[in-house]
Amino acid sequence: MIVIKIGGSLIEYGRGLVRSLNDFAAGESLVVVPGGGPFAKTIRGLADRVSDEAAHWMAVLAMHQYGIFLANGEYPLAESLEEIKKSGVTILLPYKILKSDDVLPHTWDVTSDTIAAFMAYKLGKRCFIKLTDVDGILTGMGEVKKEVYLRDVRAGGTCVDDALPGFLLRHGMKCIIVNGKYPERVRAILEGKYNDTCCTILL
Repeated sequence: MIVIKIGGSLIEYGRGLVRSLNDFAAGESLVVVPGGGPFAKTIRGLADRVSDEAAHWMAVLAMHQYGIFLANGEYPLAESLEEIKKSGVTILLPYKILKSDDVLPHTWDVTSDTIAAFMAYKLGKRCFIKLTDVDGILTGMGEVKKEVYLRDVRAGGTCVDDALPGFLLRHGMKCIIVNGKYPERVRAILEGKYNDTCCTILL
């Protein structure tokens, strides 16, 4: 089983990515955790009108909307870990799982990145793949860093949410960041070809 987060920044590519992932699966179970996308942006725009508590759960439900968009009636949706299919793609909608195990802070430091890590942790995985619209974490010269230590990640300075590095450190996990616009890179990561692929590994 592999846990993959498809970021909202990939909304134009998302359905194609899900199709590619399903083709790549080859009997493997691929669990897709959706980002929040434009649905979550709407909630951020209401930040001065709703409490952090309300915004948190509204943003989680935004992930559901993006997940339903990605599935488009073609791929299974799961609202519990037990509903995940044993092969192919399952799109995991996290609201009920988070309501029953409500341990993540209710702030904008926690977005779908940390929620995806939490889902991977619940599934007994120590790594998840984050698909986004950038190549990874960059050096000051604009080059992609192949590996970045979690303790060196500074809040607000990367393509991951502020809570993710701490969560991964506490649970002995890592994250692989890949540009989802390039399906060949995604496939290479699924095949374990990290060294030959443009990506950043947070470890």
